[in-house]
Amino acid sequence: MRASNQKPPLAAVGMISAMALAYEILLTRLFAIIHWSDLVAIAISLALLGYGASGTFLAILGRRLQTRFAPVFIGNAVLFGLSSLFCVHLAQQFPLDPLALATDRRQYLFLGGAFLTLALPFFAAANCIGLSLWHFRQDIPRLYGVDLIGAGMGTLLLLGGLALLDPADVLFAIFLGAMLVAVLAAQSLRWRRRPVMVLVLLTSTAVWLWGRPALQPAPYKDLSRSQAVLGAEVVYRESGIAGMLSVVQNRTVPTRTAPGLSLLAESLPPAQLAVFVDGDAAGTLDAATPTEADAGYLAYLTSALPYVLLEHPVVAVLNAGTGTGIEQALSLGADSVVAIERNPQLRQLVCGKSLPSNHRRCDPRVTWQTATPRAFAAGDNRILDLVTLDIVNEPTGLDAMKINFDVTREALQAYLRTLSAGGMLAIDGPSRLPPRLFVRIINTAHDALREIGIRQPGMHIAAIRGWQRFHVLVSRTALGAEATKKLREFAGSRGFDLVWLPDIRSDEVNRHQRLFRPLFHEHANRILGRDDDASAADTGFELAAASDDAPFPHRFTHWTAWWSAIPAGQGGLSRIDTGLLIGTTTLIVVGLCGIALIVLPLYWLGRRHTGERPPAGLRMRTLLYFSLLGVAFLFIEIAWIQRLQLFLGLPLFATAVVLIGFLVFAGMGSLWSQRLSAARARQALLGAIITILLASLAYLAVLPMLMDRLAALPLAVRGILMLCALAPLAFAMGMPFPLGLRGLGEAADRLIPWAWGINGVASVISAVAAPLLAMEIGFSGLIMIAVLAYLLLPAIQPKGLATS
Repeated sequence: MRASNQKPPLAAVGMISAMALAYEILLTRLFAIIHWSDLVAIAISLALLGYGASGTFLAILGRRLQTRFAPVFIGNAVLFGLSSLFCVHLAQQFPLDPLALATDRRQYLFLGGAFLTLALPFFAAANCIGLSLWHFRQDIPRLYGVDLIGAGMGTLLLLGGLALLDPADVLFAIFLGAMLVAVLAAQSLRWRRRPVMVLVLLTSTAVWLWGRPALQPAPYKDLSRSQAVLGAEVVYRESGIAGMLSVVQNRTVPTRTAPGLSLLAESLPPAQLAVFVDGDAAGTLDAATPTEADAGYLAYLTSALPYVLLEHPVVAVLNAGTGTGIEQALSLGADSVVAIERNPQLRQLVCGKSLPSNHRRCDPRVTWQTATPRAFAAGDNRILDLVTLDIVNEPTGLDAMKINFDVTREALQAYLRTLSAGGMLAIDGPSRLPPRLFVRIINTAHDALREIGIRQPGMHIAAIRGWQRFHVLVSRTALGAEATKKLREFAGSRGFDLVWLPDIRSDEVNRHQRLFRPLFHEHANRILGRDDDASAADTGFELAAASDDAPFPHRFTHWTAWWSAIPAGQGGLSRIDTGLLIGTTTLIVVGLCGIALIVLPLYWLGRRHTGERPPAGLRMRTLLYFSLLGVAFLFIEIAWIQRLQLFLGLPLFATAVVLIGFLVFAGMGSLWSQRLSAARARQALLGAIITILLASLAYLAVLPMLMDRLAALPLAVRGILMLCALAPLAFAMGMPFPLGLRGLGEAADRLIPWAWGINGVASVISAVAAPLLAMEIGFSGLIMIAVLAYLLLPAIQPKGLATS
């Protein structure tokens, strides 16, 4: 029962929410450093099962916990802080290797064990919030509003922390924040304030001296493999919002990287420094001040192809990284270069004074811009002669669930629109077998040319391949006889194979790096030789052009492939994209755990304490209402995050804007609903749903076009505009949950923790399912499903609200 002298610990609830969300987002950085960045959404989703477990825990033991609210709240705050440190350490001990999932069944156990370990901090934080909502059920809208606003502020705190501190130190700061929550709760609830203060000080001191976390990249990470080479040493390390930057030098076994280098090259790259972001290879820098002779090898890369056709071009190098493409452009005659890189730390590294000078990459003729390729294409008005794009693709398909707007159909159209009349788009990528990525690029280039009015795309495309890379050239004007003559001479002199020219002959292909069949040419010919049907290349993979609505260009496995792969065992699973395998496996595990977390308390509440047994109809309404609410909220939030990456340019900034906007304005909506009487609650719910419907339709119909027109505005202005656009939608989305929970409290308060758990589990499942579903129906389809779920809420709302 609620003590008469207790008031809701609003500050403590807001702060534990801030720490929990900061920890959630920080895990994206920690997993990027330790494992793969593309596992992040799955890891967070599975870890959030802690919220569902909290609902079960409170549903079963809640009555006993209510009588000890203060010590339970404080104890869970301390548990959150300690587990946030030690569970990260424990998760690193699992020998997880996602690349071995198809061949080593133990990896499924390691994957589940590592992710489930991370659920404990969320379980503790959810206990604090869920128990507060139940204990102070008359103040549910106010508490939920503080919860959401606190979570939004946690995003800001995390961004500030990552800008100033190492990720491991940020994790320790979250631990200290949790300790402060315990102190605030003790003060607010007037429960043993001095002993709690002493306990917090002693615990914090002990952790500072002996328990601070250390982050170790997994052995399969590029950085770990580089450091394992004899003579390797880290000569530079820096942490920032965009990632952990590491530079490795090796004087014993010098790094020499030249993707796409001809086997007939007359010069080799000089000794290089290897650059890594969050443990993944991000490029190289010259180990000493380069000379003109050091750049000779750049003319023997596949990416040198467009420079045989263009004289003194104005070039844009997309995803410039450490600037090798910049140096190549200038050494091959470019007049000026625009370097587009989303990570500002790389530009500072390249042009800084801490390492040997790479003067060509910071030449006065070079203009660096911190942006994504799409933001640059939408907002820059200069006319370009050449746009270059280098594609990195994980061979096992680990990138299958990776969202990438750089190589969609709309992206290629945007790049082509920036070109002069004779301008060209050049795309370089890995020439692995089967040639899945190559076929997708040809398909996408074909569609993009058709949609800007070119009737015979095959006349505007050229393609070559080396032993390591392919290169596709897309021209605004048709490639004539003189151009194809130069391209033939370039390929022949460097030992590259011709794949496609407008006038190519079958006897010209597959001459140097000989395959058992000319697979690259066969696929190109099927697509470009039939300009009325770009889908003619049937390879058994998903190779159609990716779109902005379903931006998964690295997903190649059909869903139908599962039916043949599963009976074939491990050999069959090896044909499935690893990222898709992980996503689907996690969805199954999360679904099973979610069912257990819902069914268990449902059985408990239905069979035990017969006198307090909630009606079956109310239990079913509660299940449906809070499940649909969790699905709808997450689907809309995820769709907005992905779309705003295009508009705001920087993914981290886009995520921060969406989270802050949704959480803060949703919190305001919840706080406003606290003022409503029971008689007005139903009308408020209907009004909120109508607002969500209209705002979502506006998103689908108007907002993309509006964002394209406003893309040239400064980043800060675009961020403010998007916060304003999010405000009415998020304000309305903040009302259905607290209104439903308050109505449920009037009908059967024992179901409050169960509803809390249902909403958490539904959110987890939605976060895992969203990208898998978006592959098939796009993010606009996710929004339509969410709107439908919101429209169903009035018909299934809990009895206390429905009858008011």
